[in-house]
Amino acid sequence: MKPDRFFYSTAVAIFLLLMVIGFRHFLVGGTHTDGSPIDPAIHSVVVLHGVAIMAWFVLFFVQALLISMRSRKLHMKLGWSVLAIGATIAVTGSLVAIRSVQNTPADFVFFGMEYRRFLLVMLTEIALFTAFVAAGVLARKRPRIHRPMMLMASMTLLAGATVRIPFLRMVFGVNSPVGFFAPVFILGALLLLLRSFMNRSLDRWFATGYAAFVIAFIAAEQLSHTNLWSHCATTILNL
Repeated sequence: MKPDRFFYSTAVAIFLLLMVIGFRHFLVGGTHTDGSPIDPAIHSVVVLHGVAIMAWFVLFFVQALLISMRSRKLHMKLGWSVLAIGATIAVTGSLVAIRSVQNTPADFVFFGMEYRRFLLVMLTEIALFTAFVAAGVLARKRPRIHRPMMLMASMTLLAGATVRIPFLRMVFGVNSPVGFFAPVFILGALLLLLRSFMNRSLDRWFATGYAAFVIAFIAAEQLSHTNLWSHCATTILNL
């Protein structure tokens, strides 16, 4: 139990720190990273989405502390708020993804990806988050499954913060998908290695979740080049 408490408390502290650094402009001034205002057409849903994500990470941190303090009953009771916060993130995240592409010039490129293509990556992020949360909730009485699933759910949201951190943009670049995916992929791999070292064995649930995470994002980026996605994107953006 002691290694578990140390590992998850440390991981969530790192996640929360990255979110605060990446979204500092939003948290302080309600603006984009470059200081520009959020598009009024989607301002309310963006704010709601941002607040829900920060609430998720604060809750995750509190939940990890409760387990560290052996307050399991309170942890279980507070855990039901995950359903409301998670649902808010999923719904607003999908709306933000679609509306932001609709309100952005067609020639806009994000980390080497046309924004219509990047829409699939954003929707994949929301789908992964929802799937991991569902798995975590269903396995809430099985800590060996519950904890890594909730950790992976949180990790799916991190890229939004890491792409806004200047140092990481400088290290990994901004002209290809590598700059978008690499920071979270590397962080996940490091956490998996640390977890395996602490347990002296591979955490198969964490490893399975991480593998699904990487494969899904790479598959989404590759699929975004196809005519099939082009037709799907057109249909979605015409909604």
